[in-house]
Amino acid sequence: MRTKTKDFLDTLGFDLAFIGSGISSSYTLLHFLDQIKDKDNVVPLRIAIFDKEEDFFTGIPYGKRSGSSSLLITSLRNFLPEPELENFINWLTKNKNNLLKELKEEGGELISEWFFDNCKALEKNAWEDIFIPRHFFGRYFTQLLTQKIKEYEERKIVIVYLIQLNVENITTIAQGYKIWGATKSYIANKVVLSIGSPPPKKLWNTDLKIKNNLVLFTDPYDNGIENTILEIQQFLINNYSRNSNILIVGSNASALEVLFLMNDNSSISKRVGKFTFISTQGLLPDFNKSDADQKIFKPENLLKLDTKSNLTAKDIGNAAFADLDQAEKMGIGAATSVLPISKAFGHLLNKLNILELRIFACYFGNEIGRRQRCAGIFYIEIINRLKKLNKFDHIAGRFLNYVSVSSNTYSFKYLDTQTQTEITHKEPVNIIVNCIGSETLNNPISNLYTNLIDSGLCIPNESNRGFKVNSDFEAADNFYIMGPLLSGNVVNNKAVWHVEHCGRIIGFSKMLSLILSKKYVKLLELQK
Repeated sequence: MRTKTKDFLDTLGFDLAFIGSGISSSYTLLHFLDQIKDKDNVVPLRIAIFDKEEDFFTGIPYGKRSGSSSLLITSLRNFLPEPELENFINWLTKNKNNLLKELKEEGGELISEWFFDNCKALEKNAWEDIFIPRHFFGRYFTQLLTQKIKEYEERKIVIVYLIQLNVENITTIAQGYKIWGATKSYIANKVVLSIGSPPPKKLWNTDLKIKNNLVLFTDPYDNGIENTILEIQQFLINNYSRNSNILIVGSNASALEVLFLMNDNSSISKRVGKFTFISTQGLLPDFNKSDADQKIFKPENLLKLDTKSNLTAKDIGNAAFADLDQAEKMGIGAATSVLPISKAFGHLLNKLNILELRIFACYFGNEIGRRQRCAGIFYIEIINRLKKLNKFDHIAGRFLNYVSVSSNTYSFKYLDTQTQTEITHKEPVNIIVNCIGSETLNNPISNLYTNLIDSGLCIPNESNRGFKVNSDFEAADNFYIMGPLLSGNVVNNKAVWHVEHCGRIIGFSKMLSLILSKKYVKLLELQK
């Protein structure tokens, strides 16, 4: 692999360019290489991978920015499909000693508990039900793809260039597309845009991070989660001996992860009086799966639709919500109800036409998913422990802003979900961490998003979570979308939403790699 381009490439350009180097683009490249492994090309295919960070092939979830102690939100069994799961487990077993040695050295108190809880499974290499550190997968996949690229470069099938560049715009030219950074530009015949989810929604109109006795974290992953934890630690050491209060806005996987890492650090946990979550529903992801309840629970409202003709997306969405309500009344959590409900509405989606599928993808898929969130018991047990110590609170409301309540003392305002009244929180807060969901495409996000939308190269679909694509994943001719920005589309007669699960990403990347390889074969035929 080359980290810099030769001068001639500035004018000749690349055959294929990936914007973003996370799992979406990396798996697409991996499958693409497998598709073309037996092709006899005249000259090596020139492939560029652009990323603003130096952490190639892993993106935020599985690389340095998520740290070494962050755990998967699901067990390994539910993280990867076969045969990827078996291959990864073989790698884990082979590299176990070094991986666990490093984890022991870098982890804190909670990681020590993780070792104790999983010691028997680790001894037996029974990885499937373990919630492993996420960066293990990043290490594995980086090694896998790097070796694959090296092999194909030695066979002169491809040349892959890794280019650290903050891409600010992409424009159409005669040769294909021009990729613009602040001071440098490149040309590519085909482009795959796979930049992950948009950044978190902004909660305050200030770039000021520390404000007297208050510190704000707009995005805990922006400079790396470990650096965020160190900043929190230093702030508390400098300002508080004990009983400071921390607010985490959101209750998703990121919120659980931040809470876990702060409690893995004794210098932080012993100085905190209370950790508070605030989320609209005031609910945590569920972890308590009951096989007995799963057999008993039937999504009756969805099952009744099986014989209905002229089915609509709204019919399925409303029935799913009704079954979720019924599950809650029965005391059955999402970890138990997610499989029967998902199977039921997944079956019904096959009866919808393309228009109704698109409506479901844009308006119902994500809303149902918000009520089906699950997490590992290890994350939730921390909250249960904090509750017993009266050190955790969860507010059902929408965060509005931080406020000054007296000299050098801050709290926050929120809109109460039940009463819809504006409330100022009674207790002071010293640290606020934004773990809310991603920004939508109808709000200003960054130069790249703005320029792509303003030029018409990419058009947001009705969900405002993704860009419109055709059946070949194209937003425009030879301009492809992969990853979370596929949300709100219908691809291969399947409604697409929440493309953040690794298994879904792998599935869609295989489909796109096949499309790209077919076009590559046509290029070879033209060369001959």
